[in-house]
Amino acid sequence: MLKNYYAILTKFYGAEVRGGAVSSGIIISDKEILFQFVRKPDFILGLHEKGLKEHAPKEANIVIVDNDLVKQVSIKCKKIIRLPIIKTAEKIGSQKVANIVLLGVFSKFSDIIDKEDLSRALKTLGKSELYELNLRAVEEGAKLVKSM
Repeated sequence: MLKNYYAILTKFYGAEVRGGAVSSGIIISDKEILFQFVRKPDFILGLHEKGLKEHAPKEANIVIVDNDLVKQVSIKCKKIIRLPIIKTAEKIGSQKVANIVLLGVFSKFSDIIDKEDLSRALKTLGKSELYELNLRAVEEGAKLVKSM
């Protein structure tokens, strides 16, 4: 949005009220988006195996997952990247920033979103009291890719 791209977010929730599988499909494009559902994503980012099994498309280019919580990936893909996303979030201070760590990882592979874009979005759209924690999560996620 901040870079003037078109974007659509579609959310999916499991039947459980708490603890169920949750996923989101995001399409980012420089052209108008006419269909809101992701069919064959360039990337799948996964923190939990249950969510991948229940909601993920069956095919993608690159799958990035937490190496402790996702043991089996049954998605046809060119590459699977396994990194300690949850452990990294815990080292930063909260498992709640695992999704932001994952975005930091993603920024190293993306042609659309980089670390600076995420920093700007967190500052502009996020809660100001969480900015420093979230920024550190982005940076630590990007470091994980450098250590591969």
